[in-house]
Amino acid sequence: MKFENRLPDEGINASHDSPLREFAWLVAGSLALLALAVVVVSYGAQWLAPRVPFRYEARLVAGVDFATPPQSQAARAAQAELQALADRLAASMNLPEGMQVRVGFRDEPVVNALATLGGHTVFFRGLIEKLDSEDAVAMVMAHELAHLKHRDPAAALGRGVAVGVLLSVVSAEIGRSAAGDVLTQAGVLTLLSFNRDQERQADEEALRVLAAEYGHLAGAVELFSTFATLQARPPAGTTAVEFLQSHPLTASRTAAVSAWAQSRGVPLTGPVRPLPPALAAIRDKAKRRG
Repeated sequence: MKFENRLPDEGINASHDSPLREFAWLVAGSLALLALAVVVVSYGAQWLAPRVPFRYEARLVAGVDFATPPQSQAARAAQAELQALADRLAASMNLPEGMQVRVGFRDEPVVNALATLGGHTVFFRGLIEKLDSEDAVAMVMAHELAHLKHRDPAAALGRGVAVGVLLSVVSAEIGRSAAGDVLTQAGVLTLLSFNRDQERQADEEALRVLAAEYGHLAGAVELFSTFATLQARPPAGTTAVEFLQSHPLTASRTAAVSAWAQSRGVPLTGPVRPLPPALAAIRDKAKRRG
């Protein structure tokens, strides 16, 4: 018996389907999966957005101005001092990989400070005018950094940003386009607000940072006492105490500070550090105005 290799049949490696049809099915399948992902993200924005790697959120907001660069030398100096404080506190907060905190300063009388997308925080002159120590400013700073750490701004801005973050995985430009008006409105920083659980989590993180940095919680006590006074007697001519609107300072929240300190053996009082020179100048100028 003789064996021999037979030649393969003609066209055995040729597909009976059109390559263009196969490509079309591949593209359609990919788009369908992306559409499904968008739907899932839309309806699970608060849960999913903070879990998307931070680098995509950073790409999404690249080029968005959350705070206009200060025009005066005094404001630039204040921004530099706030940035230095943020860098010092952030070093012990285990922020998301790739997150670089950027602190903006607005020379406006609004009593507010907040965290927004892409690792950005913004402080207003009106807030600095009300505080007497670095410790109190650090309590606010650590609170806002905690929001950044837990990606609360991405979740708070909802479906538009969540979908944009997801699509930024494909293309930063597509992501920004999908986020559309939401990203534009993100510049209107007072739109941001966080729920009670997020605020409680940010408070606890801030207290931990404050205790590690200063050895006591006098800054938190000063801050909450200051805002309690503002709530009771709003300053004449004040049109917006935004911090009080987005961060409800109730008696129970103040009591939570005492409870936290007692459970961990952290003093509520202690020597406080003075405001850095540029911030102190803003505070002193406000005092002279009365």
